[in-house]
Amino acid sequence: MIPKSVSEHLEEYICQEVYVQIAVIKGKDKGTTKAAINKYFSSNHFRDLSEGRPFDHFIDGLKDKCLGKLINSPMRNTKSEDEVILELQNKLNTLDEAKLNDTYWEIETGEYLSGAQVKELENQRDEMIKNLDLSKDQKKSDTVYETIISFCKKYEDLCKVKYPEAPLPLEISKNLI
Repeated sequence: MIPKSVSEHLEEYICQEVYVQIAVIKGKDKGTTKAAINKYFSSNHFRDLSEGRPFDHFIDGLKDKCLGKLINSPMRNTKSEDEVILELQNKLNTLDEAKLNDTYWEIETGEYLSGAQVKELENQRDEMIKNLDLSKDQKKSDTVYETIISFCKKYEDLCKVKYPEAPLPLEISKNLI
């Protein structure tokens, strides 16, 4: 199971990216949120999202921070008072090589993930790709639209908690298009 803090961090990143792109389109065109979302579907940003690129970027970042890459690091035995360095040293000095090669550090949250958890992220990416497939089928297009709305609503809900005074340009929660 993926740590909740990692899932929330990734979800917030994706929702924010989608929300900002749609808000920019809406602001530029001075149109409705629905029109902005429909225009977003033809953007490079949506293409990248629907191909799973935010997940790929996140997963690649995790793989770059595999603890196995630090096996021969001089950091293993360097004196430090930094809590993060001390935690890394502890892992490097207590885990066996196989475990180090299967441990990935997510810097933003400070969590460590296993290869199985990275595979879960890959499965979530694949599921998102399926949910964002804009085929000619009208039902499928409606599903994609609702998925984008859900990203925007989640971001607005998050903003209401983090930044209660900030204006919300799409007002998804109010309008529910």
